[in-house]
Amino acid sequence: MSENENLLNDHSSDEKDLFKKASIIQKIKGFITKDTTVANESTKVFVVIRVLLLSVLFYFLTILCLDKALHLLDGKGVRLSVLFVAVFIWIFYLTYRLRAKYAAWVFSLGLILFIFENLRWFGWWVGVQHFLIVILMLVFFVGYDGFPFKMGLAAFVCFIRLLFYYKFHNAEAMYPIPSQMGDLLQIINTVAIFWCLSVICYVFSKSTREMEGKLVKYNEQLQRQALTDNLTGLANRRRALDYVDQILSEGQYESFSLCMCDIDFFKKVNDTWGHECGDQVLKAIAKTFKERMPRGSLPCRWGGEEFLLLFPGLNGDEANALLMTIRDKIKKMVVEYEGHEVSVTMTFGLTEFDFQKTIEDAITEADGKLYYGKEHGRDQIVF
Repeated sequence: MSENENLLNDHSSDEKDLFKKASIIQKIKGFITKDTTVANESTKVFVVIRVLLLSVLFYFLTILCLDKALHLLDGKGVRLSVLFVAVFIWIFYLTYRLRAKYAAWVFSLGLILFIFENLRWFGWWVGVQHFLIVILMLVFFVGYDGFPFKMGLAAFVCFIRLLFYYKFHNAEAMYPIPSQMGDLLQIINTVAIFWCLSVICYVFSKSTREMEGKLVKYNEQLQRQALTDNLTGLANRRRALDYVDQILSEGQYESFSLCMCDIDFFKKVNDTWGHECGDQVLKAIAKTFKERMPRGSLPCRWGGEEFLLLFPGLNGDEANALLMTIRDKIKKMVVEYEGHEVSVTMTFGLTEFDFQKTIEDAITEADGKLYYGKEHGRDQIVF
């Protein structure tokens, strides 16, 4: 066999090994995340309980291996250890059959029994009593019970902790732990408990963050819809008035101009080509406003075919020069609709706000200039 063929076979073998590993990981993940047979239950609760069960079981087996290596356990201890492993496996099986709340109860009771027996075997300084914190965390994240009920459960866990303290703090262990093993057990306990707490916090906080993120995006979407014209994407009347209030309250501009403008003979467009054609014209004009108006300015659909243009920082002459380019652009604009070319013109009424009158007065003044232009030829800027 050639060297290239050997390389290809090795490469193929590596890919098969990776595929097998990925397949095994997917099976384990599917086994842990498998839903319960009970309807209307949250899968994440069962995932947390199963991961905690496997974590506690791994912790327990690690401790047993250390104890066995140091010859701490007798035949009775080994038999009880096997019984505990069977209990954990049975509780794991129940997570596919019970409701989330009951599965959490069974897990908590099994963990309390596990803590009790380990304290009885190895004494208070084994540190396994800290697993009660895991139960406490689980109490508050599982179920939809009210505050008094959850606080009652917390009080019960606290009572168990105190009871264990008074019973085992000075009691003689069945299998005393050698002094050289104490530090190692503390490290193992700390890692195991932090891992369990991290699993609970991550899974439940992740779903909370995702829900909060969705709510934030939904609220932002609602806010945009409330302040945006659905057809053109421009600001609506409410957004325009809010923007004016913001400009006036900040007081950072020495000049401020505004313009009321209207599409000439827009009714004729709708009557001739239909309202869908009219909508296309409105969208094209809105696009022109967005492209031609400088940053900080705000185009707004005031209503129907009428628009309000806000130019903070521009005096009347500067705004007038800008409107000339916008007017010419719209005049040259062609909207294709069902094989027809539709063109329109616009009339503009421009005024410079003097900061002495109200914004309503300025809009009324610009509106008056707009209608003057309408009555005197259209397709012009009245300033």
